[in-house]
Amino acid sequence: MAIQDSVLSLRDGLKRFSGGFTSGQKVLTLVGVAIVAIASIYFMQLTSAPSYAPLFTNLSASDAASITTKLQAAGVPYQLAGGGTTIMVPQTQVYQERLDMAQAGLPANSTVGLSLLDKVGITSSQITQQADYQRALQGELATTIEAIQGVSSAQVNLALPPTDVFAISQNSQPTASVLVTLDSGTTLSQGQVQGIVHLVASSITNLSASNVTVVDQNGDVLSAPGFNNSAAQNSSATSTFDQSLAASLTSMLQNVVGINHVAVKVAAQMNFNQSTTKSQTVQTTKNGTPITVPTQTSKSTQTYTGTGTAPGGTLGSITQPAGANQNAKYNQTSSTSNYAVGQVNQTIQQAPGQIQHLSVAVLVDSKVKGVNLAAIKSLVSAAAGLQPKRGDTISVVRLPFAAQSATTALPAAAASSGSLMAMIQTGLLVLGVLIAIFLIVRSSKKEIREDLFIGDYEPPLALEPASVELSAPTLALPTLTPVVSEEVLDFIDRQPEDVAKLLRIWMNSRVKV
Repeated sequence: MAIQDSVLSLRDGLKRFSGGFTSGQKVLTLVGVAIVAIASIYFMQLTSAPSYAPLFTNLSASDAASITTKLQAAGVPYQLAGGGTTIMVPQTQVYQERLDMAQAGLPANSTVGLSLLDKVGITSSQITQQADYQRALQGELATTIEAIQGVSSAQVNLALPPTDVFAISQNSQPTASVLVTLDSGTTLSQGQVQGIVHLVASSITNLSASNVTVVDQNGDVLSAPGFNNSAAQNSSATSTFDQSLAASLTSMLQNVVGINHVAVKVAAQMNFNQSTTKSQTVQTTKNGTPITVPTQTSKSTQTYTGTGTAPGGTLGSITQPAGANQNAKYNQTSSTSNYAVGQVNQTIQQAPGQIQHLSVAVLVDSKVKGVNLAAIKSLVSAAAGLQPKRGDTISVVRLPFAAQSATTALPAAAASSGSLMAMIQTGLLVLGVLIAIFLIVRSSKKEIREDLFIGDYEPPLALEPASVELSAPTLALPTLTPVVSEEVLDFIDRQPEDVAKLLRIWMNSRVKV
């Protein structure tokens, strides 16, 4: 019986609560509750959905079929990507599933690098060992290249000349080719391409970087023997210089005219030719006389005094007959000095990237008042290092800027579309809850409330028994006194529903009268 009374009381309470709403409020409340429920379910599904990560990539068809069969048998959810060559599983199960697949010997046909040599037997021929070693090197290099950001997968092919122990010299040189599959929208820079080239060349004995070819999945040659990529490198270096100088000048001018009120464009012509200059000069004094330094000095002196002819005779003289009495005296002095002229040999090698011509254009918003264009021109010329003798030019112009559109922020919003969707979902959920609370509060404020006693001392109304139908037993009301007695208040607290019915009867009676 108590349970039935509770159920009836709850039902009556719900009826009274719903009776306070108008038809429009009921419809809006139901719509708000439905929106909140749908948004909650959708949000719960998104948050509960597992995040998938690659289990294996670049698989053959047979390996992919074997792995998916084993995953189905284990009840592990998976997804296929890359045309069936990539298998993805929940991120929390990636490492465990790799261990399980390795225990089962999967993938069987994938290149696993130097681990291939573990299966080489002692009875295998030299050709087989050489082939296995080459495959192992190719697999290791491919795995290393795939670690580069932007490279989805890589395939390396090596052409290694056979080793002949009886050959005096090896004339053939090893070569290599690399096929890289890039992520969507990714382009490798020249530095990354050269990194791949030197990585492969450094891993193979006697392999030159000029014998390595790199091609992407579209067939575009990134590097190859005889392929001149200096033009692309020079263009990239020039573009980087222009953007860096323009950004520096813009940052400086924004402190004067304000943000979004100035634009700077830089166009540079640069010389990337390498040149070497050799010069030889003679050192001179202030008077222009060459500076000489003695490097070698020699002096020789011969003296002979006596009667007769010197023994053996004298060079270039006639020897007198022996025994002739004659006084003789011989003296010879010789001195030699060698001087070297001061010389300077100088070799100058110019690095590429010299500026040949520089042009700077500055656009200032005409809406900004009090801007001195001459001062800006002088400031920019000094900051950019312009040299009129070199032919550098600068132009400063004032023009009205176009009003910025709100759509300029769309690229940034598109980059964070995932977080934006999450914010929209959360906002809808909160909005639905707020709408429901607002409707409930609004309906409660529209309840009709009447005072128990109208006026200060208004006498009770005379009720006609014929015009009133009471569903509750007749109540004996206490005599009205100027001050509400405690008994009346206790009665209202104990039987509020009967008091409410009685008040409605009084109000209807007053309207009829």
